[in-house]
Amino acid sequence: MHHDELDLSEWDRPPAPGGPALRLAICSTPRSGSYLLCRQMINAGIGLPTEYFRERTVRTLGERWGVPRRDDDAYLDALESRRTTGNGVFAAKVQWQQLKAHPRVRERLLERADLLLFLYRQDLLAQAVSWQVSLATGYWSFDATPGPRAPDVDLANPRQTLALAAELRRENDAWTALLRELGRKLLVVPYETFVKEQTMLLRRIASDLALPADGWAPPSPEGGR
Repeated sequence: MHHDELDLSEWDRPPAPGGPALRLAICSTPRSGSYLLCRQMINAGIGLPTEYFRERTVRTLGERWGVPRRDDDAYLDALESRRTTGNGVFAAKVQWQQLKAHPRVRERLLERADLLLFLYRQDLLAQAVSWQVSLATGYWSFDATPGPRAPDVDLANPRQTLALAAELRRENDAWTALLRELGRKLLVVPYETFVKEQTMLLRRIASDLALPADGWAPPSPEGGR
């Protein structure tokens, strides 16, 4: 599925009273392979993770669920009620800039998470190039669905590449410091390892969440995205 499809009502679940039994947050930066991880977790039945705090998704889901604008607590309540899977898992992907825009996510999700997963790329330059291409073209996923573009980004400008790499380093450092401060159960995973061993990471996630064997099922690995 394309990430925009996850905003559709067909992914909503009947309201779950009492909230999720388990919370997981994927902490990431742009073009880190985090949506590949989201797809694999969804296909495995381990939550319905996506970028719930990007503004388009906040607006779409909030309007459908009758959440007052800019009421992050009400939005998080609705998310946990409507997007928890049958095995009790609520999962979300959080980018650093989204956390800055929605600071309640720290207390409501990150500080309460049963598992935090920090996904990063070891090759920052390759990640920066991928980010630059997506910003310039509007293509963010594995298909030709157009997304947001940045008209001031030039594919032939190496200074922009280096600036994006520096921003990725700053965000990685910020995540590292915050996750250390939170002190929750944490998995730190390089994209380069995950893309080669997708099933192994899913098994580790299921184990760390103490999911029963019949509470999830590993899908076939995908190619790198």
